[in-house]
Amino acid sequence: MKRKKKAYPYDFKTGFGVTGMGTMSTIASSFMSGYFLVYLTDYAGLGILGATIAPVILAIGRIVDAVNDPLQGWIIDVTPRMKFGKYRFFILLSIIISAISIWGLYSIPDAIKTSVPMLYIWILFFYLMYDIGASFSGNFALIQTMGASDVRRSKLMLYSRLLSVLIGAVFSALLVIVNAIDASVNNFGKSFSITTIFFMVAGVVISVPCLLMVRQGDTEVKKEKDEKVRFSDVLTLFKQNQAFLVHFIGVLVRNFVYTFMTATTAYYTKWAYSANIETGQVDNALLGTITMVTTIIIMLPMLVSAIISPMLLKKLGSNVKVLNRANWITFAAGILTFVLQLLGILQLHFIFFAILMGALSFGNGLCFVPTQSMWMECIDYNQEVSGKPMGGTITALSSFIGKAQIAISTLVVGWILLLIGYEVDSVTGNYLGELSRIPALLNWFIVVCALLPAICSIATIFIYKKYPLISGQTAASPSDRTIEA
Repeated sequence: MKRKKKAYPYDFKTGFGVTGMGTMSTIASSFMSGYFLVYLTDYAGLGILGATIAPVILAIGRIVDAVNDPLQGWIIDVTPRMKFGKYRFFILLSIIISAISIWGLYSIPDAIKTSVPMLYIWILFFYLMYDIGASFSGNFALIQTMGASDVRRSKLMLYSRLLSVLIGAVFSALLVIVNAIDASVNNFGKSFSITTIFFMVAGVVISVPCLLMVRQGDTEVKKEKDEKVRFSDVLTLFKQNQAFLVHFIGVLVRNFVYTFMTATTAYYTKWAYSANIETGQVDNALLGTITMVTTIIIMLPMLVSAIISPMLLKKLGSNVKVLNRANWITFAAGILTFVLQLLGILQLHFIFFAILMGALSFGNGLCFVPTQSMWMECIDYNQEVSGKPMGGTITALSSFIGKAQIAISTLVVGWILLLIGYEVDSVTGNYLGELSRIPALLNWFIVVCALLPAICSIATIFIYKKYPLISGQTAASPSDRTIEA
């Protein structure tokens, strides 16, 4: 008997398209969270200037974002109906802008490097371009318009998470690819740029066709037909929508777990396991292998936890309860990692670091599906309290959180590198600074990638005590949700 074809939005085409359309966003975010500072300090040939530039650029970026992101969200919300679908249009725009901006950030021309003012202008221009592109990526706002149930939404988020883990596994070979290209190019900076172009092309080739498979639902259009969104509604969003306010603060704190965890991982594994701290010489082949293994160790637990997360949500009946379980796991793993570093045990063998990073990653991965589902709950809830879903604004503000976290974690690492006097030869990758400072540097790296995530985890538990929705239900309509007294 022929199997009945599932209707939109439960059909395979929609699921496949939603899964793949975020590929470019995931790749761009991976470059910015894991390699932006590493590229500037170790591969761009800027020396200590790389660690000096980053804080200035990031500070300017966040000041601009504070105004620009709400403005971009408002622009999305007031944009009239398009046959193509306005969320689809802005996601397409985001894909193109992100690809160009990441290419520019990781392909600084040699002529630009000879002038400090021009160098600042170049990096700032493409960094702000990346910020704009990221803010236009309204993936979950698009999903919210489909009117799907919470179960379907969580599955779509799960599929996206699985793809991001797969991309992370491929991304783990970044330095291996750089080393392979460098065998012919003999310039780590140029080799890094070539590798970046490869990833950008792959991101566009996957994301655009997948986006074209997705049809925007009519829910958002119908709801906003009589209620025009004003820019002043952005402020009202924080005042009236308690679910959004609590979730905004909770994500702002909780997502630092991943950004801090990955901010210094590459630095720690390089100097703890891939270098001779007595000479400062780095085994780049070993570094490439360890970096790839570390990334896989971080990504695989995320894969497992992403699969477990919807099942745990079904059992516990609440997104918040799932988040609390995850927070306790990351808290315990982070504290243990920090203690072992102080005792001098962690740096003895890579396996210790790998196991603990895997535990941190597992706890962090449990948060993804419920966190993303809760953003859509916030859009639903805003429709209830104001008559305006404001999906574009909520999407842009969630993007602001991610960029702010990447910026702050990069700033913290940059300040540490400046304090220590960190300097690396961009040709050989060897350490040029004071070798006696490397042990202290390792301690600081663990403070960032383990202790700070532990602190953020425990703080998040207290924040979500104020979340007003009993989430994790299966009703398709916001009115079917229960509000706590």
